[in-house]
Amino acid sequence: MSVIDETPFRPGLTYDNVYILFLDAAGYSSIVRDNPRDRAAHAFDLLRGRVVARTAELSARLRCGRTALWSWRGDGGCLVFHDDDESTARDCALGVAHSIMAVDLPALRAELAPAGLHGTLRLRAAVHKGPIRYAAGHDTGAIHSPDLNFAAHLERAAPADCLMISEAVHRVCGDFAGLFTPAGTYESHRVYVMGPGGSAAEGLRSWLGGRGLAGGAPVHAYAQRPAQAEKARLVDAAAETVLDLGTALHTCARYLVTTERPARYRDAVLSFLRRGGVYDCVLLDPASETTALWSQLRREDLATKIKNSLAMFARFKERHGADAGGLRVHQTPAFPGLAALGVDLHAPGALLLYSPCLQHAAVGVHQLERADMPHYLTTPASGQVFTGLLDLITGPGCEDARTRVL
Repeated sequence: MSVIDETPFRPGLTYDNVYILFLDAAGYSSIVRDNPRDRAAHAFDLLRGRVVARTAELSARLRCGRTALWSWRGDGGCLVFHDDDESTARDCALGVAHSIMAVDLPALRAELAPAGLHGTLRLRAAVHKGPIRYAAGHDTGAIHSPDLNFAAHLERAAPADCLMISEAVHRVCGDFAGLFTPAGTYESHRVYVMGPGGSAAEGLRSWLGGRGLAGGAPVHAYAQRPAQAEKARLVDAAAETVLDLGTALHTCARYLVTTERPARYRDAVLSFLRRGGVYDCVLLDPASETTALWSQLRREDLATKIKNSLAMFARFKERHGADAGGLRVHQTPAFPGLAALGVDLHAPGALLLYSPCLQHAAVGVHQLERADMPHYLTTPASGQVFTGLLDLITGPGCEDARTRVL
């Protein structure tokens, strides 16, 4: 019979079907930040005590041959369960995990509330199983196991207050199966989720909200156009080229000739141009049918707006002379239906900020401008999202349709 905190595993031996439970406090840093040190420490000491007590109680009741706490980092850790009868280790691991999430965590929150703890103690947990060769010298940190690594990764991916299990565990989890719902695939493993209070549906919503649907790509989203200073940071990051594409580029042109201080965007553009960069501006031809159509859809005199932008670009180039030589302005009758600011688009570290150009939109009495629309920052890591956008704005025929005017 095992005792928590003492290791019943023998060095150099390989154990099959070891059940691995990782759990961790979600929001640990905010609790530490928002509470006196002793109060935060007390909360996590109580958490560890509940975990150890629950594990010891269930391990003794089920007579699990080997149960051990392999690590504890202050806000969470790793427990392992093994028995010659796999179903015993399974029931112990899943019973401990379920009881901690559904019983001990709510009780601990209720106990901490009168003490004035700021913030809500939340946990995430994961259970996986596989063979493990136990390290010499009882050094659990020296154990190299893909299954141990996967269990740790799955716990970090788990939504707050959710318990994740792998396909390997779900396949044999018996009466526990009804607590879980398929969540999808993670690191080539099918995974399953149990949500707060044992709710499968709530767990799935939490997983999808945090991980997205299958086949997704990493994209940074912003509720509206990033501030001038943030867009200037994109230009600061450019090594060779910047592509600025829009209907009229009125905001960009205005940034370049503003009399306001600090002129953060103009300073970034000038610095980029002085180090030999090329800044290509692409806007609509004011005489094109596309401009006339977009003017109707957006209910504005777009042709005049474009001409005003061209005048501001010309003023910028005249004012800064040779320093502004790398600024090139092009007109096109072919518009892809989005605004984009791209940095070194054909380099491995490319950045592409874009926003779809929507038709006239209003909510109540509030007129929504394009700056009010969501913006998205993509990179080559965004996969087909990035390559599709890149082809849309730089693919065959795009440059041929452009006429340089400045």
